[in-house]
Amino acid sequence: MKAIIVEDEQLAANRLKRMINEAAPDIKVVSTFETIEDTVSFLNSRKDIEIIFLDVHLADGNSFELFNIMDVKCNVIFTTAYDQYAIEAFRKNATDYLLKPLKKEHLAEAIAKAKPVSNNLLEEIKTPYKKRIIIKFMSKLHSIKTDEIAYVFSKNKISYFYMIDGQRYPSDYKLQDVENLLDPSIFFRANRQFIIHLDAVESMTKHQASRIKVVVKPAISETIIVSTDKTPVFKEWLNR
Repeated sequence: MKAIIVEDEQLAANRLKRMINEAAPDIKVVSTFETIEDTVSFLNSRKDIEIIFLDVHLADGNSFELFNIMDVKCNVIFTTAYDQYAIEAFRKNATDYLLKPLKKEHLAEAIAKAKPVSNNLLEEIKTPYKKRIIIKFMSKLHSIKTDEIAYVFSKNKISYFYMIDGQRYPSDYKLQDVENLLDPSIFFRANRQFIIHLDAVESMTKHQASRIKVVVKPAISETIIVSTDKTPVFKEWLNR
């Protein structure tokens, strides 16, 4: 696999290159760049790059500009000292988001995520839905597996991720943004406040005006009502 490093601090770039060689000797770092401009110029001429190790703050601006300038086809692993860009990174379909100082085991895990896609080389099989997402609230970051989410509940502009094991994580996600990340075959937007995992539906009862009341596990005190217009779609979803 061929990779490039985009990092405006030479010492950091050299350290990252050494760590890549130790964590994944089969990856060849073909070049390093300090600017968005040089990176774009290189990628326009080389179609064999499979991984970009990308810092956020570069010599000529914020690296998210790269995605505005060109369609980035390869895996992108962010390596940065700033945690506030994690959600934006995953909206750009980043493979992973690593915080400095980097740890070799985290780097190895990120590279492992990139390898199956690179080896298949079939862009069309990539699902637009996430298997893992980063959730951020205030200064805290959590990486969670989407198949371990029981439901997401939104209240007072905060989305709470309730996990199958009973853990609860607040986040600054909007519920609509969460819905766009999750596979609709296993997650259903029940109403303005809830997205429910198929396996979290414990029981249902008929409610007034042809609506459905849903009880979920783990339990929550909030009442979950599927609206009249969504009830037929909800029933169809359950029968898949």
